[in-house]
Amino acid sequence: MLGPRIGGVFKFLIGILLLQVATALLTYTALMTDLQQTAWLFAALAATLGLLVALWFDSVIGSVKEQAVARQHKRHAREREKLRIRAEKDKAKLAKQRKRSSGGATLKTGLAVGGTVGVGVALMFAQLMTLGLLTISAAGGAALGYGVRSRQEKMIRAREQKQAERLVYAESDLPVLTSASPPKSSNPREPKQPGQ
Repeated sequence: MLGPRIGGVFKFLIGILLLQVATALLTYTALMTDLQQTAWLFAALAATLGLLVALWFDSVIGSVKEQAVARQHKRHAREREKLRIRAEKDKAKLAKQRKRSSGGATLKTGLAVGGTVGVGVALMFAQLMTLGLLTISAAGGAALGYGVRSRQEKMIRAREQKQAERLVYAESDLPVLTSASPPKSSNPREPKQPGQ
């Protein structure tokens, strides 16, 4: 980080030293000549020298600025890559948690249904036949409802996946609609036009 700054400082230092040397030579020459006749020449030389030094400093500033922008681009690219990797890790972690939580819910539901069936069987053995059958049928209905719901969710996900795949097709894969002639009317009540 210090290297580019030192390079810029040396370039500025060279420009300043050249300006001072040229100014000293110009002043010495002006003092040794007749200023009545050459004043405009020295003024033009001083203006040209100032312009050249200004252009020199502008190019130094431009190169230092480009180096700084390049460093910033590298830094942003590294940060962008870190964010992308972190997002991928978070997405994988979220998918894993979602999978784990759905598995736990299925296990809990299965235990609840199994327990209810067990209570129903116990009631049947205890001579409470109607209450036992009612409990078993309620547990069976709950298990069937959860099974149907799970199957519907799978079908919805499959349908959404198909729609997403269909949207990926390029325009060149889509058929071009052409119209050769207008469709003929099949309505018998519509009056025929002359010439048909």
